[in-house]
Amino acid sequence: MSRFRHGLKKRVGILRNCWSRAGNLRLTGINIENFGPFADREFSNMSGKLTLLHGPNEAGKSAIRAFLRSTLFGYVNKNDRAALRELFLYRHFKPGAGSGSISLTTSSGASFNVHRRDGKRRGEVAITANTIEGVATGSDDLLHTLLGGIDSELYTNVFSISLSELQALSSLNSDEIRDKIYSVGLGLANVSLTDARSELDDELRKLRSPRAGRIRKLEKDLAEARASLEETRRGSDLYAELSNNFEQVVQNIDSQTAELEDTRSDIERQKTLVGLRKRWERKTEIERQISDLPTNDSVPENAEHQMESLDEQKSDLQRQLDESVLRQKEREQEAESVGVVDAFIERGGDARKLGMETAHYNKAVVDLPGVEQELEKEQAQLDRDLAALGGGWTEQSIGEFETPMDLQANLESAGRELTGARRIYQEHELAVQSRTEDRETMADEALKLAAARDALTDVPKETSADLENKRARLSRLRAAIAESGSIRSEMNDAQKNLADTLAQTEIEDIGGFVGSILLPVTVVIVGIASMAWSYMSKELSGGLAGLLALMAGFMLVSRARAAGGFKITLRRPAIGEAKDVATAQVEEVQERLDAVAKEISEIAKEFGVSNTPTIRDVEEKAGELDRSLDLRRRFEAVAREFESAAARLANIDMRLTESHTALALASNTLADVQNRWQLLLERTELRIDLDPAQAANVMASIRTLKSQQRTVASLRTRVSQMYDTAGEIEMRLTDVLEAAELPDASPMKATEVLQDLSERLLAHDRAVERQKQITAELEIMANGHANLEHRLSQVDGKIEALLEKGDTADQEEFKAIARQVQERRDLERKLSEMHELEPLLINDDGRTFRDDLEATPNEEAVATLQQLQDQEKRLQGMLDHLHEEQGNLRRQQAEFEKSGQALELHSKINVIEEKLNNDAHRWAVLTIARDIFERTREEFQRERQPALMQAASRYLSDLTLGRYTAVRAVIGEKEQDLEIVEGEAHTKRANELSRGTAEQLFLAMRFALIEEYARKAEPMPVVLDDILVNFDPERAKAACRVIMDLSERFQILFLTCHPETMAMFESVAPGEKKARDEAMSIIELAGTSAEYRLTLVDTA
Repeated sequence: MSRFRHGLKKRVGILRNCWSRAGNLRLTGINIENFGPFADREFSNMSGKLTLLHGPNEAGKSAIRAFLRSTLFGYVNKNDRAALRELFLYRHFKPGAGSGSISLTTSSGASFNVHRRDGKRRGEVAITANTIEGVATGSDDLLHTLLGGIDSELYTNVFSISLSELQALSSLNSDEIRDKIYSVGLGLANVSLTDARSELDDELRKLRSPRAGRIRKLEKDLAEARASLEETRRGSDLYAELSNNFEQVVQNIDSQTAELEDTRSDIERQKTLVGLRKRWERKTEIERQISDLPTNDSVPENAEHQMESLDEQKSDLQRQLDESVLRQKEREQEAESVGVVDAFIERGGDARKLGMETAHYNKAVVDLPGVEQELEKEQAQLDRDLAALGGGWTEQSIGEFETPMDLQANLESAGRELTGARRIYQEHELAVQSRTEDRETMADEALKLAAARDALTDVPKETSADLENKRARLSRLRAAIAESGSIRSEMNDAQKNLADTLAQTEIEDIGGFVGSILLPVTVVIVGIASMAWSYMSKELSGGLAGLLALMAGFMLVSRARAAGGFKITLRRPAIGEAKDVATAQVEEVQERLDAVAKEISEIAKEFGVSNTPTIRDVEEKAGELDRSLDLRRRFEAVAREFESAAARLANIDMRLTESHTALALASNTLADVQNRWQLLLERTELRIDLDPAQAANVMASIRTLKSQQRTVASLRTRVSQMYDTAGEIEMRLTDVLEAAELPDASPMKATEVLQDLSERLLAHDRAVERQKQITAELEIMANGHANLEHRLSQVDGKIEALLEKGDTADQEEFKAIARQVQERRDLERKLSEMHELEPLLINDDGRTFRDDLEATPNEEAVATLQQLQDQEKRLQGMLDHLHEEQGNLRRQQAEFEKSGQALELHSKINVIEEKLNNDAHRWAVLTIARDIFERTREEFQRERQPALMQAASRYLSDLTLGRYTAVRAVIGEKEQDLEIVEGEAHTKRANELSRGTAEQLFLAMRFALIEEYARKAEPMPVVLDDILVNFDPERAKAACRVIMDLSERFQILFLTCHPETMAMFESVAPGEKKARDEAMSIIELAGTSAEYRLTLVDTA
């Protein structure tokens, strides 16, 4: 049992650790073995967000919802209330109990499989959990841990919703639902506040109730014991006297105690009066000071500080105005001396263009010597290449040389053909030489093989295959001879066995046997013979007579044995039977020996040896056969090689003939191509003795020379352009320099002048930009100056307004008045604070104190206090003396009660009092806990329910497209109802709404409850069964959008039979296919046939 509990705690611990890491619980698969219209049906395409199950009426959508609830919380039976039976009780497709399983997983990767089969206690459940910490199995306890304390009531009314739950808010008002939401809000997801409150109330009732409980019984027992003790005490005169004295002392103590309490009360009042003296005098003084100060409510708070602040602002503004005037003068002087050149204003464009062309000019001037040098170099190279080409080529002839494209293409083509024809001729020539050599080699090899074949003599005429067969037959002869020897050994053993059997007999005394057994045996033999004859002749009468004779014989044998007339013991088999067996064995061996001998004779005849050959004869014949076989194999191998060589020689002769033919054809082709090549060379004015490679080199040289000619011409043009560019820039530079009255530049040396001009122009541009900035600053300063003057006038206006409120024209006089008004206000605040700290100075309770303070001097009040304290000491002394006397009387009573019945009653009273004190303490603790429980619940309702209503308001606004903006009141309170806000704070009660709007309100409340539950606990997948049927199209689409958004946080299964609902969900889903597939999945349910249609069980 301890091991079982340890394993159970371990499995629960695994699940709890899994829950601590898990996200929302996700439904990944449904496997319905037998429920409603489904049998062996599995649904696995479950989205982690939104899954739409669509199908016609009676396709089993609501059955899936009922199956989920039945698997998680147990099957509904006929004893449940009618509403549950109507929704969740189904007749199953197959005979037998309903059963199936669902698969759940968490974001941490843990997976759970919950299986339930209908039966006792709402069905047997088995759950398997696969987590990173191991595998856990269990039943109801593990399922309760997995569901996080969610019960069937909460699940049906919050997480699994159909129209029947949606059309009424009352399903949310049950104590179980409210307590479960409160439990989750307090972080007690697995604790039911209803159960906790019931346990508290039950224990309180057991302890104390209006008419019962342990405390009331103990009080009754205590009263009876004390009455018995008093009756015992009254039976003694001495005890009666002690009791009377004790009661008198108690009365005196009570009277003295009352007088002492009154005195102490007077002391406390007198202390309060003395303590109020200073505060009362301070109050009186403040009121006097307030009456002496002037009253002017028009003067604002801190008026003196405001006046001083305005003076400071005015001085600061005046200082800023003076500084602004000074800065304006400085900027105007700077604008006149920034260095703007007037000539650059008129010719600035030309100067800037020259500045941009400075690099171009400088490059032209710098590069010109190098370009001229390059021109000289290219010209010299052109002259050298012309001389190397020879043939009278000049620069003019090279420039005039032009080969038409078709002629050049023909020349290149003819060159390639000539090269190819030469290569083909050389290849055929090499092939003829190679094949001639191959023929000579192969002819020598064939002659050698023919000589080797003819050199072999005495070659058997039979083929090697025939010789192989003979060798196999000879091997069989060898095996048959060996087998013959083995069989002869077996024959000797069989004959010996037969002889031994014939010799074995056992003689036993059968005296008396012959006389007693002869007649029965004879009768049995006759019966057997008669039955055999009847069987062979097929006559029934003979068989019947034989059977009767056989039975009579056996009866006679039985009687003889009973009489003790004979006794026979058979220790060995009968001799006849053993002989037959041995004889059959000898015959079988003889047959085998004859067969082997026949086979040996046949094979010996084939090889021409004696009919009874020996192993030596066989071995000699085998040696001759192996030599013949080896010689035949060598002859056949040489013959095959010769035939192969002869075939290869014939093939080589044929290929050699083909090579000679191809060589002649290649020679003719080469002659034709050479003629066409020479004709093309004549047309291109080239020497006809050039081969294709030489002709290509000449053409390449000519193309190179023509390219060099173009390069030289380009360099000449470039030099000319560089001179022209530099001259044009220098001419425009001269015009700008003359306008600016600057010295002119030398030809081809104007780079430094251009750079200097660029620097001067840059300085001029900066000066112009600075002049613009100064102008803008002056405008800003002018605006700032005007703003300062405006602010200064505003400050003057505020000062005049303050002076007007103070009814004075002088600032110093105003400050003095403001100080007095501020002092009065400070005193009034102090007086108000004093009243708050000491209410007795102003309230009705303190009126008598105030009258005494006015009528009684302080010295008299202190003296009265001292008198009362002295009286307290005197009364305390008297009371102590009475308590001492009371103790003496109690000791005397205790000594009287130490024996007899009084002692037993005292013991009983002590026991009862101890039990009563313990129960009273427990009752007090539980009562306090009950009060804290209710106050905590009320506090949660005050603090957390507004958040719940805010969430419901947000959902309602989305569902109604903004028409209703808020939900008010608290769910679960019978004296309150829900109301919603429309437009400008116009409200409606829930019972005033249309059916569709009311359903939207209740749907918003459930969505808000799901959010509230998810704050501290793991929510279940949400199941919605066609809840949009009463929504108009616009609000239905809005609801689809809300559900789609909610599915981002909670898994939702939506069941519907309406295609338009499917279309609305698809319209609000993400447009991209990948995002749409992640956001929702669709499962189509086919309609069931009429004979298997889902049917509700009759609840009558």
